[in-house]
Amino acid sequence: MNHSRYMLSDKQVSHISLKDLAQRSRFGGVFYLLAFWAAVFSSTAARAHLDIIGAFSFCFLLLQICRLVLFFSVSSSNTIDISSYFSRYAFVYNASAIVWVSGSAWLFYVNPMVDLAVSINMMAAAGISIGGVTVLAPSYKIMRSYFVLICWPFALAAGLLLDNPGNVIVAGLILGYGLFIFLTGKQQNRIYWQALNDNLKLSEQAEELEKAKIAAELAGQAKANFLAAMTHEIRTPMNGVLGMAQLLSMGDLNEQQKQQVTVINNAGRTLMHIINNILDYSKINAEQLKLEKIEFSPRNVVNEVVLLLSPQFEVKPIDILCTFGDIPELVQGDPYRLHQILYNLIGNALKFTHEGEISIEVSSQKSQAENTLILSFAIRDTGIGISSEDQGKIFEQFYQVSHFNPNIRGSGLGLSITQRLVELMEGTISVESELGVGSVFTIDLPFALIAQTVQNKSFQSSEKIEVKPDFQSGLHILLVEDNKVNQMLCEQFFLKLGCSVDCAETGIMALERFNSAQHYDVIFMDCNMPEMDGFLATSAIRKIERDKHLKQTPIVALTAHVEESVKQKCLDAGMNAFLSKPFLFEDLEAMVDKVRRGGLS
Repeated sequence: MNHSRYMLSDKQVSHISLKDLAQRSRFGGVFYLLAFWAAVFSSTAARAHLDIIGAFSFCFLLLQICRLVLFFSVSSSNTIDISSYFSRYAFVYNASAIVWVSGSAWLFYVNPMVDLAVSINMMAAAGISIGGVTVLAPSYKIMRSYFVLICWPFALAAGLLLDNPGNVIVAGLILGYGLFIFLTGKQQNRIYWQALNDNLKLSEQAEELEKAKIAAELAGQAKANFLAAMTHEIRTPMNGVLGMAQLLSMGDLNEQQKQQVTVINNAGRTLMHIINNILDYSKINAEQLKLEKIEFSPRNVVNEVVLLLSPQFEVKPIDILCTFGDIPELVQGDPYRLHQILYNLIGNALKFTHEGEISIEVSSQKSQAENTLILSFAIRDTGIGISSEDQGKIFEQFYQVSHFNPNIRGSGLGLSITQRLVELMEGTISVESELGVGSVFTIDLPFALIAQTVQNKSFQSSEKIEVKPDFQSGLHILLVEDNKVNQMLCEQFFLKLGCSVDCAETGIMALERFNSAQHYDVIFMDCNMPEMDGFLATSAIRKIERDKHLKQTPIVALTAHVEESVKQKCLDAGMNAFLSKPFLFEDLEAMVDKVRRGGLS
């Protein structure tokens, strides 16, 4: 039979079918022996010839041993000669057929009278022996030769050696049953090879899919690494651009100069917002974005976003309103991602609203989950509105409703990222809008509840530690930064905060200054520097402190990296806090204020 249409000529496939044949036939000799004994011991005449019965039984046992030897040889090795083993199985099965037919012919000879008991045992023996044809489905050639050797001689012996008219009936039944089994075996052979071929194709496809999955993951990781590296390289100079613009805005400028500096500041912040969106988009696609689970105040997050965007509200005739319903003071979740979601939505409302009002309504509702509350944030504006057609597309990546208005542009990622973040937090986002009237974006997010006693303690504690910073007490700061622009920027910021500054450009120089007679209240440490990076320098400083039994000096990481892994690496190295570039004067001021309060000790 030709199997080329199943494309199974491969050596590996033949090996699989050989192992399957070995598995199917390993105990076949036992069934031959039992069937032979059942037939001969039911005949009184046959029982008188124990020596002949013993000879046939020995042949069946010997063939069974051959089956087991072949089975163990095939199962235990992957480097066998497949064609020779198929030949050995052909020999075993053809020999089995010859021994079986010889034994049956002898039984017919010594017991020519066909009575009921003999007929039943003969048919049972014939059924078992001929039924072995289906076991050979993996190999059509062996099955065909076995059928020819066992069925035709068996029927011929019955026809010649049994008395009339039973001989014709028995021979006819053997031939009819044998032909039926052979045709069934032939069909099983086809099905077997087709199933094996399909299984191998599925395995091949699974392997290809696994390779494609790994390749996609590697490509995604490479893309994420590239974007992380690029954003790092962009953040470092952007820190100088935004910082210097902010320093300029603090100087004595005329109105035109103030406007120009404001444009630089706004453009720089917009650029950083786009860069952050691209980085977050990459992280979400690579499934690398992890959510925090910490206690925070939802009111504070909303107020922080409004405060951050307040300079933009001042340039437009827009009122901003915040309404808080019955919501808990503290919940548990990720305040940073909530801040990002609200910043995107309120920023979008501000972008598309030229006059009127933007309102943020915060309410709560019960959740089906235990100890969980659903907080609902509705951002309502009186802007240009969104058409029903656009409403179905605004959450798609890179889609911009503003494509018809050249004065309003964006990256097309803000709402896409917002939706992905909301889904990551197991929440929902929806939009209602009417052209020329305005829009309402509503997000529902689940947060874990915190026991009231814990909340009260938290607020009592926060009230006690609220102390106004003493700007008269100047700190002595060691600034470790290799970038000249950032070094100059930070130095001027610190001087405006009433601090004195020593600078070091590498980790080695930082160690030398730390080992000198100078005492530093805090160290601001860049992470990426030549000769010795900030991580190694921090570890070395901590070792010096342990060896000399010194009190730990607070160390704040200054880096353009924003990945959680880098933040954790900073903490593991012994740093106390993390400040990512680009940072503003207010960020540095807050960190210095925290040092003054002893918050980093």
